[in-house]
Amino acid sequence: MSVATRIFTGQISDIDLKLIRTFRAVADCGGFSLAEIELRMSKSAISKQISDLETRLDVQLCHRGRSGFGLTIEGQAIYDASTRLFGEIEGFRSQLNALKREPTGTLFIGCIDTLITSQRTAIIDILGKFSKAYPKVDLSIISASAAEIDQSVANRRLQIGFSAERGKVHGTKSLPMFSEAGYLYCSDRHPLFHVDDAELTAERLNAERFARHAYSEVELHDEYNAHLSASATGQFTEGIAMLILTGNFVGFLPHHYAQSWVDAGKMRRLLPDEIRKMTNIRMLYHEDTQFFPLVSAFVNLASEALSGEQQRVVES
Repeated sequence: MSVATRIFTGQISDIDLKLIRTFRAVADCGGFSLAEIELRMSKSAISKQISDLETRLDVQLCHRGRSGFGLTIEGQAIYDASTRLFGEIEGFRSQLNALKREPTGTLFIGCIDTLITSQRTAIIDILGKFSKAYPKVDLSIISASAAEIDQSVANRRLQIGFSAERGKVHGTKSLPMFSEAGYLYCSDRHPLFHVDDAELTAERLNAERFARHAYSEVELHDEYNAHLSASATGQFTEGIAMLILTGNFVGFLPHHYAQSWVDAGKMRRLLPDEIRKMTNIRMLYHEDTQFFPLVSAFVNLASEALSGEQQRVVES
């Protein structure tokens, strides 16, 4: 016997929250296909839950069909409202956990790629101290681009974000971590690999195919003493490294990340005295930290780890 879908009356139940979480997952994934993997549900089951939510709210939440997936105006409004809702729920949960002798819960942390190869970053120490001090708190580490991390911290989908400095993000605060130097590289398959330094000029480099980090403001605005035109882009540094290793592209990599290939004779820095990109790494968190005890504890540990130190430059 089927049960008729209950029309929304203003009271939010656990079922409503479940349906909203499904809707948010579909929106975050940009459609039903990728959401199948994220939610571990069939497309038909996901579609049924979205339809139930639309019936409950009496609005159409998204467009779906041959033209592709997209949120309606009402769907975007519901998504934004649910972001605030789940932020408040998480804040309430965090305050309850703070009353316990051993706080529990999950801390969602976003991190851009390649930071692990930096030997001077304090991130590992901060994670180590926090996980030791709060053994019953689950840590969920999510790798994403700097833009995705910044937006997720602002929307409270992430509580902590380690990303590249990209200017002020509304509703957030930041803590400078360190700076890293990036250089222009080519691989041993590239025609410039065996060219003498004296013959390398910026003009010659400008004729080469350039793989650019899609999120990098510095690379976008040519603030590194070159005028390269991108013919390929990548959201992650690993993708840029792969393109460089093909021998068809030059691109910027953090010094500490590329060093293993340089030592193996697989990559070469190009005009390092003239072309260098500096990237500031920061820790981002929401400005309402006082309502999230676990986040406050993490920020305090980070501040202590960096106290007495000036912003550091990785490899000069």
